[in-house]
Formats: sequence, structure tokens, C-alpha cells
Amino acid sequence: MSLFPKEWSFLAEAWKFALVLTGREAAATALVSGALTAVSKRADLHEAERTRRVLFSILCREGAKAAAVAVPETPSERSVFFLHQLPEPSRQAITLFSLGAFSGERLASLLGKSEPELARCLDDARSRLRAHHAPLS
Repeated sequence: MSLFPKEWSFLAEAWKFALVLTGREAAATALVSGALTAVSKRADLHEAERTRRVLFSILCREGAKAAAVAVPETPSERSVFFLHQLPEPSRQAITLFSLGAFSGERLASLLGKSEPELARCLDDARSRLRAHHAPLS
């Protein structure tokens, strides 16, 4: 049973996104915690959808500052390491797209991109991921 109301179910996706951005479980937890603290201080956030957009916006901005991790240490860190190694904005775009957190239009807006630019970021991420997972010959 969750401690949060149903409309806050996006917190699990927020943590997964933060893990991809930071590469470390503890850093992801700290990033989400800091973003939630910032959101809690905003008097203009009365609906869950707007709160979700602001929270992910903070995660995008602050998570992009995280240093790259050289070697993952835990199973969850290893499971997202290939995403963590992608360059920005491809890393944020493909992760949020994969989580299904936002529509294409909202995702483009969140990342400060046009929809064609978002499509290029997603294509870049996909081609890098295909190259990473290409079978050895």
C-alpha cells in the first residue's frame, strides 16, 4: 500500500528517471527528495498533473548536472547504466519516452525542444542503444 494518493503514482517513474540521470541510487533518492522539497514550497501547485510537470522539470534541470558514473555498483544501477551513459538531451528524452511519462508534445516542451528536435534526440538515442547492443561478429 502506498503512502501517497493515486495521483502521486508518478513518483516511482521520477525515481527511475533520477537513477538514469545520476547513475547512483543514493544520488537519485537525494535528487527526488530535493525536487519534492522544492515542489512543496510552491504555492501555485494545486493539481497533481502540474505538480508532476514541475517535479520532472526540476529533475531534468538538476539531474543534467550530475557527474557521469564510471562503474555501477548495485543491480538497479547496472540495469540502467547503458541509458546513463547516453549524452544529453538524448538520455532524458529516451528515458522519459520509455517511461511513458508524457505525451510527445509535453515531453518536447519539458525538454525545451520542438517536436522535430525531440524526434532527432530519440533517433540519436535509439541508434546509440542499437550500436551498444549490436551482436558481436
